[in-house]
Amino acid sequence: MARHARTDSLSLSRPRTRDWIGKSAAVFCLTLSIISPLRAAPLPADDPLAREFAYCAGRLSAEAQHHEDRELHALKKAMQELLAALITPEAEPAYEELRIAGHVAQSELLAVSRFSFDPREAERAKVLAAENMRQCRGMLLGG
Repeated sequence: MARHARTDSLSLSRPRTRDWIGKSAAVFCLTLSIISPLRAAPLPADDPLAREFAYCAGRLSAEAQHHEDRELHALKKAMQELLAALITPEAEPAYEELRIAGHVAQSELLAVSRFSFDPREAERAKVLAAENMRQCRGMLLGG
């Protein structure tokens, strides 16, 4: 009988432990559901100057990669530093998307200028890529 009494006392204490664990888990989940949306919603990329810096950082990155040029790498780094000075950390993801878009767009122009079978299309891509670089250099160097 003593054995039966101990089993009953153990089974009576288990639901309390489960209740405490369940309540703790509920509080934890509630806390995460409140905090997560606050961190997950990046700010929009709505500063026009910062948008241009982000696009140019991407364009310079593509050119530096294509030409393996140290000067272009330095210009890209300078553009990224200017961008970082203009935006808040919460807005970084939106501007990173713009930087990537600039990189992809410039890479496509460089590829078309080099590999197109249409000489006129290749020349247009080459001129546009050069114009993009002139604008980006002008933003940094004032030219």
